[in-house]
Amino acid sequence: MKNLVIQAQRLGDIVMSYPLFTWLKSQDTKEILVLGEKKFYDELLNISPQVTYIPTERMNFLKNFTYDTIINLSHRVDTASLASSLTFNNYYGLEIKDTIKKVHGNWQLYRTSLTHNNHYNRFHWADLNALDIINTDTIKNTKWEKPLGKNNGKIGIFVGASEEAKRPSNEFWGDLAIQLCKKGYSPIFISGPSDEEKRIAYQCAKKAKIPHGVIPGTFSIYELIAFLQTLQLFITPDTGPMHIASFANVPTLNISLGPVHPWETAPYPPHHYIIRSAISCSGCWQCTKQTQLCRNAFIPHRIVNLIHALLTNKTLPNIPNIILYKSSRNALGLYELEYIEGQKGYHDLQANFWRYFFLKELSQPNILFDNEYKKSKEALFTSLPKLCGLLQKEHLKLIKTLLIAEKFNSSLDKYAWKEYPPIMRPLTSYTQLFIENNSYSKESLTKVMEILENFRSAIL
Repeated sequence: MKNLVIQAQRLGDIVMSYPLFTWLKSQDTKEILVLGEKKFYDELLNISPQVTYIPTERMNFLKNFTYDTIINLSHRVDTASLASSLTFNNYYGLEIKDTIKKVHGNWQLYRTSLTHNNHYNRFHWADLNALDIINTDTIKNTKWEKPLGKNNGKIGIFVGASEEAKRPSNEFWGDLAIQLCKKGYSPIFISGPSDEEKRIAYQCAKKAKIPHGVIPGTFSIYELIAFLQTLQLFITPDTGPMHIASFANVPTLNISLGPVHPWETAPYPPHHYIIRSAISCSGCWQCTKQTQLCRNAFIPHRIVNLIHALLTNKTLPNIPNIILYKSSRNALGLYELEYIEGQKGYHDLQANFWRYFFLKELSQPNILFDNEYKKSKEALFTSLPKLCGLLQKEHLKLIKTLLIAEKFNSSLDKYAWKEYPPIMRPLTSYTQLFIENNSYSKESLTKVMEILENFRSAIL
């Protein structure tokens, strides 16, 4: 038998699946097949763990084998439907059988519950890919190399991103390059292959008065990796090349801007830097404001002063309304954003509580989970003692809603989970999705009531 990972999403998603491939290999000697888009995985083979890739256009070939475990990390209809035709012992992720959708696995379901509801999430996608099947000791024992850039002043700036809202303006990039030149660095604009990104790169270079400082999407991925490894630093929004650089051991600074959540998609290996706005709505799923307020905090000369201090090991300047993180690991071996500069807020205490609440509820018993859960509860309710009263009120409301649905054999409104304050929505979204995913079975309602009883114990 073999193991199968279905990862038919974009470039960055494939790279964020590399830890899962590595951990599967360390726990199991079975061959790992990976279903993916050939245009994305083909030129990444020199940094990919050793697995057998199958292109999506040949997915029917997978029917020839029996699988111990299948992990579907994609949300495509065709890959989810494929699963119903395969033979396996264990399955995690989305499955579509006879038009009925079902998500298998506690953590895959948790991930699904984050849709438009990820403000309090503290799990990276790479960890969520694995938590249903990989022992946390395996994750904790992973060894990571520290990225080492060349001390040559060359700084790459990637101007692309999958959405315009996720990348800085051309004016920002141009001014950033001007300020870098003033500090003695040699910035180089890099774009993806699209005509739009090439145009942006040339416009930014023209504004910075370095018209020849452009690499306009002409590199293959293999060539891009080789070039990135000649840099002292790579500056980039949340993009596929950002993930490639961090896994290729290139020092990376992620400009975390717009509807992206660095806890989920920032560089996964340790020792890379992330800067984001300190505004309370940062890390959203989708911007709901008339203008992107998080952009206001990114002022080029201040960002360059910070970069210069990082590269020269000098005292870091305090930048108003900006938080600087470094990618790291916590005591459990899971992804952590380590505060380097910036003010921590109550939101961090709230999100940390939910992180350890779900670790305790959805994973096998672990004394470390228990200890961190107790510490997160104490820190939150000591700082915000009045929060208990609010949560008790909303907990009772949720219990009543579920009991009424059970009594009258009715289903909840699609957006019933949103009828609660944001602080409650990690719980209301997950519990509603759980019973819907299990067709409102008596067993699922019983399980949800157990989770809610455990929550009640936390807030008394």
